[in-house]
Amino acid sequence: MPIKKENKKLYPKNWKEIRQNILKRAGNKCEFCGVENYAIGVRDNDGIFHKINPETSDEYYYVEVENLKKIKIILTIAHLDHNPQNCDPLNLRALCQKCHNNYDKEHRIETRRKTKENRHGQAKLFNER
Repeated sequence: MPIKKENKKLYPKNWKEIRQNILKRAGNKCEFCGVENYAIGVRDNDGIFHKINPETSDEYYYVEVENLKKIKIILTIAHLDHNPQNCDPLNLRALCQKCHNNYDKEHRIETRRKTKENRHGQAKLFNER
């Protein structure tokens, strides 16, 4: 995910170097599903990525017949503990957009819930759900 402007100060000054090291470690592929960085293709209805080869009819089949949107994979670096200040390589993974969003899903739901509670003055007194 692109770094939000308000969060840039949380990342170390050498973030670009750290990012490159993680991509190199990952072989420039998603560390969860194995899709290649910058690959062009489509995701089918099951979420499986199909690389499009312009030399074949794959593009016609997937884009026209299946009516799927052509996408370009851009790997991002995920913080497994959701803390951008923890840049230990063991805490970082190179992930495609789909895997990164899936990994962050529960964290985002919890963050939205807390934000909504705080905005409406409904913060809980105890750690109950």
